[in-house]
Amino acid sequence: MTDSLYAETRDLLYLEADLLDRQCWDEWLGLYTDDCVYWVPSWLSEDQLGDDPEMQVNMIYIVGKAGLSARLHRISSGQAYAELPLSRTTHLVNTVRLLAHGEGSITASAKWMTLSVDSRLGKQVRGGWYEYELRRADDGLRIGAKKIVLLEDVVDGAVDIHQI
Repeated sequence: MTDSLYAETRDLLYLEADLLDRQCWDEWLGLYTDDCVYWVPSWLSEDQLGDDPEMQVNMIYIVGKAGLSARLHRISSGQAYAELPLSRTTHLVNTVRLLAHGEGSITASAKWMTLSVDSRLGKQVRGGWYEYELRRADDGLRIGAKKIVLLEDVVDGAVDIHQI
């Protein structure tokens, strides 16, 4: 794997985090492929994470860019009542690793931590790791799948796509 491939992957992950923090929803959505999968599995036990989004309970499971767009509409229009007012966030992404790459695709992972500031709940710190499937497009890499592993198995308050 080349240094330039690593840098391109890292920069995409950093850009995604920054767009979420700045609430640049359209630009963030533009990073995803039309057939993307956005998945936050639930913990089934103390040490077993869900591995089948179709047959197990998930914290979040959205298939397709249209589903992400619908969620973003609810968030930005004030229709996500658990998120009124919308919390402010800062994402820290680190330990980016390229796990595999082939013709037009990359598998990558990263660690993350997010600070959310909510006028009702105060500060919330969450963390975990990301697993990505990235695809080459004409204008750069796009996110084909994102799995967000949240370390918490019991969550206080709301968890939405911009907070993790």
